[in-house]
Amino acid sequence: MPRTIRLLLFALVLFARQLHAASPVSDRLLIRGNIVTPQGVIANGWLDIEHGRIARIAITRPDLTADVPALETSDFIFPGFIDLHDHPSFNVFPRWTPPHKFPNRYAWREWDVVKTLLETPAAALLKDHSAFCDIDEYVEIKALIGGTTSMIGFSGHGLAKPQPGCIKGLVRNLDVYTGFYGTEQGHERIVNSIGITSRDMTPEDVARVRREIAAGAIDLLAIHIAEGLPTDPESAHELDQLDAAGLLTSHTTLIHSVGLSPSQFARAHRAGASIVWSPRSNLELYGATANVDAAFRQGVTIALAPDWSPTGSDNMLDEIKYASDVNRDRLDGLFSSRQLVEMASSIPARIAHIDDKVGTLAPGMLADFFLVRHDASNPANPYEVLVDGSVDNIDLVVIGGVPVYGEPGFFKELGIKSELLSICNQSRALNSAALTAGSFAQVQARLEAKMHTVGSSLAPLAECVH
Repeated sequence: MPRTIRLLLFALVLFARQLHAASPVSDRLLIRGNIVTPQGVIANGWLDIEHGRIARIAITRPDLTADVPALETSDFIFPGFIDLHDHPSFNVFPRWTPPHKFPNRYAWREWDVVKTLLETPAAALLKDHSAFCDIDEYVEIKALIGGTTSMIGFSGHGLAKPQPGCIKGLVRNLDVYTGFYGTEQGHERIVNSIGITSRDMTPEDVARVRREIAAGAIDLLAIHIAEGLPTDPESAHELDQLDAAGLLTSHTTLIHSVGLSPSQFARAHRAGASIVWSPRSNLELYGATANVDAAFRQGVTIALAPDWSPTGSDNMLDEIKYASDVNRDRLDGLFSSRQLVEMASSIPARIAHIDDKVGTLAPGMLADFFLVRHDASNPANPYEVLVDGSVDNIDLVVIGGVPVYGEPGFFKELGIKSELLSICNQSRALNSAALTAGSFAQVQARLEAKMHTVGSSLAPLAECVH
């Protein structure tokens, strides 16, 4: 064989190897575990994943060729969490404990201390558009650690549209880019709004959203309503404003709802609206949270989300655990562990009208899920295992059939190039090909330096308290 042909063939082989190494995973993946479905747990079942979707759930191992990656575990497999209320741009900031409580969100948003600690440095960070992709990667990893596969909140960070391409990586961004509707931005069917008052939503915005809902172009308006005490007149009046604007509909979810009365919850239910409950941040800021007891008894659909990490939880799992404590201590066990977990998965999927894509594990659904380690020798309620566990129990997070975060041994077994990091003194790995702003170590170093320039420090990925 002539030398030039041999060199050409060598180059082609090398290129193919490099292409394979950069590819996050093959078009097919098989994972065994205890699959948590709405109908019950399928013990030692197999998720057969093809082209990012669950092709089938099998009781016995499907016949496969030798080159199909397969992972055998005894873990519980849950659908990925869907975070319908977050402000991810702020999740790089450390936890802030307010020195006192506030009557409503306007009181602390307009306070000089908050402007100095959060608002001004956040604006300075985002003014440097080159920082966005580092922030995006860091906070999406922060969400992944707790089992989140879809989230909301980046649409209001002030960058020109379309947003940087890094927004397409890792966690699905429901208000910016999910991959549900093609490969381009601008096709999402969820609008995220900070509020209905003139401070936050112009009359033109109100009219546009109303038209788009009526035309079937928008599936969900997620809007902050009544984020203040029931005794605060401005908070209590916001539901009236929303209704007068023609935006209290079955395509509306009311974020916070701390100030709503039982009769207002009944009114929301009649309109078909739902609520998003964020107990940790509410109690930190106001000393009170939404009357979910009244909302539940009025038939209102309730989702659960962390708000943001400065006063809320770092991730969805931590917020579920916090809500479980509130449920026990303040609500006399109103909700079961299963209900709390579903408030973070199947229920927000239904609220957002994406329950035909994500939120449950079934054939035809997108393969967004996570694996939770447990004592396989001790049969247990999977929902209680999850609620009683912590982030270091999460062994693997998969989005669109691609393993993106988890136990290093799993990545090695699947032949996926990964980068190691430490979470709560546990070794974990990130899919190197899925990282959109470069290696995590580089992103972390750049962010630490940028946070210093704005007079702050970088928040940890997780609070490791057991």
